[in-house]
Amino acid sequence: MLNKDRFPVPAYSPIARMVVPLFGRLYLRFALGVSSVTIPNREILIDELKRFKESKSSLILAFRHTAVEDAPTLLVGVRSPHLRFLYGRDVLNWAGWPARILFPALGFVAVENRGNNREGAQFLRKEIQDPRFPIALAPEGQVSYHAFASAPIEMGAANLASWALEGLREEVIILPIALGYQYAKDNDRFLAGLIARWEKEASVTVDRNIPLIEQIRFIGYETLKLVNTFWNLDLILKGSFIQQRDSVCKALLHYSESLGGLEDSSGSIIDRLFRVRYKAVGILNDTDRSSLSEEERRRHDEEVKKQKISHHASQAVDVLEYIDLNYLKGRHTVQRSIEVMLSLLDVLNRLQGGMINSRFSPKGKKAFILGGAPIEVRKNFGHLAGRKERLKAISQALEDGLQTVSLDLEEIMFQST
Repeated sequence: MLNKDRFPVPAYSPIARMVVPLFGRLYLRFALGVSSVTIPNREILIDELKRFKESKSSLILAFRHTAVEDAPTLLVGVRSPHLRFLYGRDVLNWAGWPARILFPALGFVAVENRGNNREGAQFLRKEIQDPRFPIALAPEGQVSYHAFASAPIEMGAANLASWALEGLREEVIILPIALGYQYAKDNDRFLAGLIARWEKEASVTVDRNIPLIEQIRFIGYETLKLVNTFWNLDLILKGSFIQQRDSVCKALLHYSESLGGLEDSSGSIIDRLFRVRYKAVGILNDTDRSSLSEEERRRHDEEVKKQKISHHASQAVDVLEYIDLNYLKGRHTVQRSIEVMLSLLDVLNRLQGGMINSRFSPKGKKAFILGGAPIEVRKNFGHLAGRKERLKAISQALEDGLQTVSLDLEEIMFQST
């Protein structure tokens, strides 16, 4: 029997909202390790927020989701008005009791990528046509762990914008937003420390006499070998890093699917990951055990054991799928190298049973929020009568906007070092 509270109904409370200005920066600093929030070209964000406040537009803040700190950073950085965030329903299973209380009380909306989320969709469709607050969402669907290259995006933002066209406001704006973090004052020293940390946790020695990029490439391939060995996949790893990475991810997902009795293995690695994840979430978190008979409990407990293993296996995929050693070839290598090393360390964290909330993220990092060129949906796409054509056009404009603002942010962060 599924828990009746599967969809945590948003119930905005002004009292809960008071927590943000009172304790938000303290939470960023002491809980998440974010020492400061910088918003270059702040006027872009200010202009669109003003337009929203004057009821001239429906506003969707589409932010690059690069780290677990993103939503709190954006919420504290924007200040006014309040933002209505969309979040993955499974977040409440690992984020702790404060999130389970605060997220609904702050009016945040739970969504389930590629899942049945009628309650959330109905709420959002009504809300976006007569919005109380700007809506903030990560169009990539989940954390991608890299700041300067956009991952493929979902159709969620385009759907919201299309629904908003049915409202009465003059314009519908999607504002692409890039977020990034400077992790240390001395990037080279910090990066060397990350490599040393990986060596210790992996029990593998890295040749420090070869170029830095080659050291990280070596660590990347060795990390795949560690995953292969840990899960007894018995794969013969050959080809490019991407080919080997995908081979490992597919093998792990096949294992998780078999544990969950999932016959559908179609779609991309991310499609399969979401199916595996929500199957595990449904068994581990959404079942009311007290309502089951003794025999049902026995079968349920057996299924729980399987899904714990399935969830553990899929956690490595959650990180690996976004690691691409070609990302190191960007203009500013050191910052990109740090991001890749943090993700490679996170793979070890997932093997050890950790999740995103136990991923290593150093204290004292500086956050940057950059608004890109606003996308005027009604002006540019309102004339498109075909829904599919309109959604595709909006999504392409957003993906282009996210990629552009991400590269702009890289330049700004490089200049600030």
